[in-house]
Amino acid sequence: MRITVEHQNDNLPYHIFEAIQIFFGVKNDFVFIRNSESLRIMVNDGQDGVLCIDDTDKKQSKRDVYVFLSKVLGYESPWGCMTGIRPVKVANTLYERNHTTEDIRKHFKEFYLIRDDKIELIINTANVQKRFLEEQKRSNNYIGFYSGIPFCPTRCLYCSFTSNPIGRYKKVVDKYLDVLEEEIKGTAQLIKEKNLVIRTLYLGGGTPTSLNEEQFERYLSMLTDNLELSCVSEFSLEAGRPDSITLEKLRIARKHGVNRISINPQTMNNKTLKLIGRMHTKEQIIEAFHFARETGFENINMDIIAGLPDETLEMFENTLEEIEKLDPDSLTVHTLSIKKAANLKEDIEKQKLLNAEIVDTMVDKAENFASRLNMRPYYMYRQKNILGNHENVAYCKQGCESPYNIHIMEEDQTIMAVGAGAVTKVVYDNGRIERAFNMKSVEDYISRKEIGIERKRALLSL
Repeated sequence: MRITVEHQNDNLPYHIFEAIQIFFGVKNDFVFIRNSESLRIMVNDGQDGVLCIDDTDKKQSKRDVYVFLSKVLGYESPWGCMTGIRPVKVANTLYERNHTTEDIRKHFKEFYLIRDDKIELIINTANVQKRFLEEQKRSNNYIGFYSGIPFCPTRCLYCSFTSNPIGRYKKVVDKYLDVLEEEIKGTAQLIKEKNLVIRTLYLGGGTPTSLNEEQFERYLSMLTDNLELSCVSEFSLEAGRPDSITLEKLRIARKHGVNRISINPQTMNNKTLKLIGRMHTKEQIIEAFHFARETGFENINMDIIAGLPDETLEMFENTLEEIEKLDPDSLTVHTLSIKKAANLKEDIEKQKLLNAEIVDTMVDKAENFASRLNMRPYYMYRQKNILGNHENVAYCKQGCESPYNIHIMEEDQTIMAVGAGAVTKVVYDNGRIERAFNMKSVEDYISRKEIGIERKRALLSL
């Protein structure tokens, strides 16, 4: 089927492109013709349908495009015409305006055409988030603090984060920590000057545990010695790669007050682990998990991905079964997203990526599995180019939520961030949000070390 999109300017209006993008995974042939006299979509040169777009109302025109293409192609996205990455934020905003739950359900169903199970996912997630958002309203000087280590044992096939194989950067790791320490100290001073209070501390990357034990001890000391952490409720550590975890590193983390840790298998199938560039086995995942329990961690998160290359439904079910034996405290279920910066994007035609129907079944099974473990959704977000137009959802047992992740998704809390590729986000009293970006490359971050502090100071002075 040939879908011709005619548009009047050099660039197709972005909201129209977003609506069309929902159908990129559905079998068809899209052709874009610019500088046309009209804005319209034609099927098979107009023989099987034409939509002339009245673009005076952007939301409505996006919906019109979705409805038209959905009928033509026989495909309905589980999220209807909604393309934003924060569906729960929409619900939370409506709750703030005193809309009832039924009002919100009706809005999502009738305008956005979202599937019933996804609407309930939004509502259930919003209900869990309520007390965290209310706490932030009462104490609007609470902030989150993020610190990034841009190194990993190896780079995963699907990764688009600021992450570099640590083996190639061994000679600069200590210098990186020198510069990071300066930024931590400078940011701590800014926080003090503005009478801000760190409520959550999140160590990400990359993989912080890719540092050796001496460097890891130094890294945590840099944070705990320079930051005022007496009001911290969550101190999270991304230890996503089990091949970077040792008992000593876990003991160091506990000594410095880390109370939440992520050990992320992504899959419990050794064949897939090797394919996606994670040079460890499921046995190492299991061992690392038990090490974490032995050292006293009572809040352990595990990440998995639905739709990995060459994975069957049976393999995904095996991952769930293996995780059930470990009984983690939270489970984050991602759906594979093909990102521009990921190696997977470069070789996408050669990858055996699953169709929407199989991914849909995987996502449903993960939701049912989480419910069986007495977990409930507490934050979620969507991404572009995600298989089956699905979402990423974090489930947890009661009391094991990550407030940091809730606030960063709902954008109601300032996040001060340090490290290569880190993004500081300042939320002002009027709801306006401004961001400051650190240099992504390790080399640029080290050589231009003063920029991170300067940019944060400028934001806080607005």
